Amino acid sequence: MLKGYEWKYVYRTGTDNLLTDFYIPALARAKFYNRAVGFFSSHILSAAAQGLSSLIKNNGKMRLIIGHPLDAVEYEAVKNGKQLEELDFSPASALNEALQYPAGDLETYRLQLLCWMIACRNLEIKFAFRKKGMYHEKIGVLIDGNNDKLVFQGSANESLNAMQDLNAESISTYPSWESVYQTHGLEYERAFDQVWNSKQLGTYCVQLPSKDYNRIAELAAVIGKPNLDIELDFLSQRRDLGLFVSNLMTSPFIPNSLLGNPFQIRDHQRKALESWRANDYKGILKLATGAGKTITAIYGTVKVLDVSERLFVVVAVPYIELANQWVQVFRSFRINAHKCFIKKSNWYEKLQADVLAFKTRSIDFCCLVVVNATLSSSSFQILLRDLPRNKILFIGDECHHHGAENISNSLPDTHMRMGLSATPYRSDEEEIESPFPDYAKERITNYYGNVVCEYTLSDAISDGVLTPYNYHIHLAYLTSCEQEEFKDLSNEITALVKSGRNNDADRKVLVYLCGKRSRLLGAAEEKFDLLKDIVARVDSANRYHSLFYCAEGYHDNDESESPIRQVSRVSKILADEGWRTTQFTCLESSEKRKQILDSFLHGDIQGLVSMKVLDEGIDIPACSQAYILASTRNPRQYIQRRGRILRKFPGKKYAEIHDFVVLPNPSARNDPSSERLKTAELERVYDFLELARNKAENLQKIDEIGNF
Repeated sequence: MLKGYEWKYVYRTGTDNLLTDFYIPALARAKFYNRAVGFFSSHILSAAAQGLSSLIKNNGKMRLIIGHPLDAVEYEAVKNGKQLEELDFSPASALNEALQYPAGDLETYRLQLLCWMIACRNLEIKFAFRKKGMYHEKIGVLIDGNNDKLVFQGSANESLNAMQDLNAESISTYPSWESVYQTHGLEYERAFDQVWNSKQLGTYCVQLPSKDYNRIAELAAVIGKPNLDIELDFLSQRRDLGLFVSNLMTSPFIPNSLLGNPFQIRDHQRKALESWRANDYKGILKLATGAGKTITAIYGTVKVLDVSERLFVVVAVPYIELANQWVQVFRSFRINAHKCFIKKSNWYEKLQADVLAFKTRSIDFCCLVVVNATLSSSSFQILLRDLPRNKILFIGDECHHHGAENISNSLPDTHMRMGLSATPYRSDEEEIESPFPDYAKERITNYYGNVVCEYTLSDAISDGVLTPYNYHIHLAYLTSCEQEEFKDLSNEITALVKSGRNNDADRKVLVYLCGKRSRLLGAAEEKFDLLKDIVARVDSANRYHSLFYCAEGYHDNDESESPIRQVSRVSKILADEGWRTTQFTCLESSEKRKQILDSFLHGDIQGLVSMKVLDEGIDIPACSQAYILASTRNPRQYIQRRGRILRKFPGKKYAEIHDFVVLPNPSARNDPSSERLKTAELERVYDFLELARNKAENLQKIDEIGNF
């Protein structure tokens, strides 16, 4: 029992081993364990589970409070009954994530213990929130079969930083059979109960949702009951604290399997990395969409670490969805990357600690994924300052975004630089007929260097990396009113370009006029008549895994309409014809998008109706047919959209691409602007047709366009 052991009043890192001197003997004698910790990570949860195998052997029960920061709006939402999973960042989801993807072998074991206790209904978890700041107490209450108690409190989260002497940590103990319990311990015990029952002023406690308990219990069933003697066996072999700490972190490695399939780097990926390394670890990998640029870069990261021994990896991406995908793939290589996106309070302090640890050589590897908007922030720039430039690997995904002046100025000064893009020098402004110089390509080349390898769409299809496709052309003609507006806009654009005036005011006017003309083409009325006729003839069995790319366009003089009018209109056409579809736009939350993609994969939804949000970074390999209504002139956009549906997927022999080509009204055959429109559309058509399986059957359509 607890009373029969000689406890110290204070345990301090550096003097005591918190695990062997306190946790294991305490939990070996306990029947109930109440624990409150500050913000969580897999390390913190692992610390909370130290010595838990003894408690499980005793069939003990545990209550765990985890602090987590919320902003004021989220705090009020939770306090008013809003479920955790409805928040943009759900701590419940993060807990599931930490339990499934721990950082090291010993952590894996400890988190399995937590999973097992949840499965046995012997562990309850709550999250503690404050309106400002965060709940950051560290309280523990141990109770044995005789109802004797050992209360402990102190600064120690027992995190890796604490164990590695980056922090000076301590624990104070208050046994219930001694006077210190009445003067100190009882108050901490009451404090735990007050927080647990949401009776502490300014702090609100929320139960982990039952569905999350069930999900974790399912995980525990797959894992099976842990070997409860592993930790003691491990400690008997490694009594030195330094060796104990080093085992908590497991080095990145090359997995034997990936996504359930045997993993082996492809020849084009290996050659790309060899070219990059031969160019002194600089350059752009121009890999076709779907050719595995993420895998290539992460494989390269592990190989660089093998020879450099110390490495700080920064991956910059344009969108949160793409950032999440990088984090997931990193985990397959046993790399837990800091998620530097969404809320700063979720990642800043933890990254700050690891940056310090790397600078002081306490850790040899750190990895983070950051979105471009955060990369440019002053607080993030400060974190990277003074890191050894020869030990930083910077990976810019979709690096064509880094030609923008504000982002270009934020790229870190590193020796190793890798740019990734199927279209490294393309930008969204390629819809604009501009006489003004564009320095984007120069900025990208100055930072990353030149393209050191290229793997084309043709290469990928030929090698069986991507799926072959059929190409279907649907011709839509401008109405007389649309033609007149198109002509007027084109004349204004031509006059402005020929003027040669190079100033900000003219630049803004040019961008506005080109954008308005692009929206006009995207909203061409006849497209919707064609679409209605086409989708009505598709039988139910062939509707699954369809993607509809809509234009952003809407008529400027129709101010009552939303800018996503095209998405809404296409959705209505599909609904009228009995299709089960949903919109996938920038308006849906990240959690909602995950639900949508899951429903799409399993066939609950037949089609996704989207705009630009699917252009980059979101993998939907199940998609087998795409209807492209956007009529974009931008090669980057249509190359990305084509590549998006050519990814391999079980049972997918080939993909179908339907392209809605906009032509001038027949009354405007000889108009110069009409000729330019036809030429621009033909450029995209020829590009798509070049690699299509059904090239021959489209010749009649090509003749129809050419003879117009």
